[in-house]
Amino acid sequence: MICLQSVKRSKLLVFLLMFLMVFSVVQPAFATPQSTSITLKATANKDSITLTWNSITHSKGVSGYYVFRATKSGGQTSTPETDFWIKGTSYTDKKIESGKTYYYIVRPVLGDGSLGAPSNEVAVYYRGSQQAITLKANVNAGNITLTWNAITDPKGVNGYYVYRATKPGGQSNTPETDFWIKDTKYVDTKVVPGTTYYYIVRPVLGDKTLGTPSNEVEVSYQNIYGTISLTVGNKIMLVNGKLTEIDPGLGTVPVLKDARTMLPIRAVIEAMGGTIEYKSGEQRVTINYRGKTIHMWIGKKTIQVNGVNKTIDVAPYFSDTGRTMIPIRFVVENLDCTVDWDGNTQTVTITYLLDENNYFPPAPPKEIPEDRLWQGTWYTDKGKLVINQTGIVVNGTYGNGNSNTINGIIYKDNGKYKLLGNYKEKGETGFFEFVLSDDGQTFEGIYGSIAKNKKNWDKWNGWREEDKFLKYLRELPSPADFTGIWATDLGRMQISQTNNKVTIKIKDKDITIQGKVSNNLITGTYKQGRENMNIEIYLLEGNKKIIGRYGNDDTAKQKWKEFTGERISTRVN
Repeated sequence: MICLQSVKRSKLLVFLLMFLMVFSVVQPAFATPQSTSITLKATANKDSITLTWNSITHSKGVSGYYVFRATKSGGQTSTPETDFWIKGTSYTDKKIESGKTYYYIVRPVLGDGSLGAPSNEVAVYYRGSQQAITLKANVNAGNITLTWNAITDPKGVNGYYVYRATKPGGQSNTPETDFWIKDTKYVDTKVVPGTTYYYIVRPVLGDKTLGTPSNEVEVSYQNIYGTISLTVGNKIMLVNGKLTEIDPGLGTVPVLKDARTMLPIRAVIEAMGGTIEYKSGEQRVTINYRGKTIHMWIGKKTIQVNGVNKTIDVAPYFSDTGRTMIPIRFVVENLDCTVDWDGNTQTVTITYLLDENNYFPPAPPKEIPEDRLWQGTWYTDKGKLVINQTGIVVNGTYGNGNSNTINGIIYKDNGKYKLLGNYKEKGETGFFEFVLSDDGQTFEGIYGSIAKNKKNWDKWNGWREEDKFLKYLRELPSPADFTGIWATDLGRMQISQTNNKVTIKIKDKDITIQGKVSNNLITGTYKQGRENMNIEIYLLEGNKKIIGRYGNDDTAKQKWKEFTGERISTRVN
């Protein structure tokens, strides 16, 4: 009996030992928390930094997450960014400063209030909201001048790059200059007559990355001016977009002498259409260009401009190749041309007025008063003329459609502001000249073929469109409601309106008008016999009265017929 009990006890002991062995192997698998690691990501926005991460599971449960931040790697303290744990898997940090790098980690808050393993650390540089660059362009004599505002950036701004294209949005990654521009101005002399250019500017930041681009500007360069570019030490010059040797076979180059650019004057003057004479007995050089005569003597600083003595800094001299070298700025500016110097490339660019049989003016004004601007709509002997103006250069369309065009420049003559250029109509071209009235509201003009004398040209007069009704325009948050019956000078008027679309019926005249409403203004069109008519109706303050006008495209708005009306019902039949 005793022996049997001993055996049973031995078996029970073996069973218990085996159970303990198995439990000791299996138990750690139950005791160790089931978890996954957190992968943290960050994005810098305009005014914030957004963090995102994946959710995890844990045997203790996960109550939420804490975000920890530092301004150096590994420098996070035990204080989280929020007093409460974050329930979701994202956080937007707005307590940031421009120009700083932030380092983040995320840790889970477990069910027992303890913190789990941290995520990876992410570093984010916050640049801040970058200032916008506003780019402007102006067409000058022989160049297009770009100007823009300076900006600041936490990284610093090294300068700016200018990008150019001949179609909208077509700028490549190659800027116009190999170096960034320190100033906020760029003069583009590499322009081809008759071409439209599209420019943008981008800042070069302190780390040499590019900032946000400016707005794009569109500029048309007309064929009124010619340009000649020469570079110190280079025997090739650029004449109106074409490369040519300054002194074929001799290798004559521009040089710097006593801080003045000296050029072989014969090549320049002849390229501009002038002539050079040399009298060896007196060692005198004579320049003739567009009615001006300049005498210069080798080795002397005194010159004559149309008989008037003047003094120059550096005397003319003979080069090693036997060419007369002249200080170019003084001479060219006395010929009513302009000179631009690019110190970075040591290039001088001369801009001169192309000589179209002497029909172009001697020189344009540098500035034009606002009351002497040509921009706007004109009604003329040759139909409606719409003029666009950029600096001293204008272009426009007239007559039916856009096939008839004008291109020209503004100049000042005997106190009068004139517009002179060429026109194209039905495949034929010619010249025109407009003289603006003292009040800027009308012009008297002539036009004709270059083969005719100006005295035989035809008249082309015009008057500026005025819009005295603009004083009635009110800016409203939504289109005004014109619905109702109106008693007007034109007869009983019924207006039906849905959102910004209206239908107007004038029963007395059997007229139906289709139009649109913007703010407190209706603009519409209708037929009157065979003629297409336009109508404008303004709803006045109080919404009980209207004032309007009507006319056609061939008539200036100040000559349209006017009418008034009063609302007699807010319902339509």
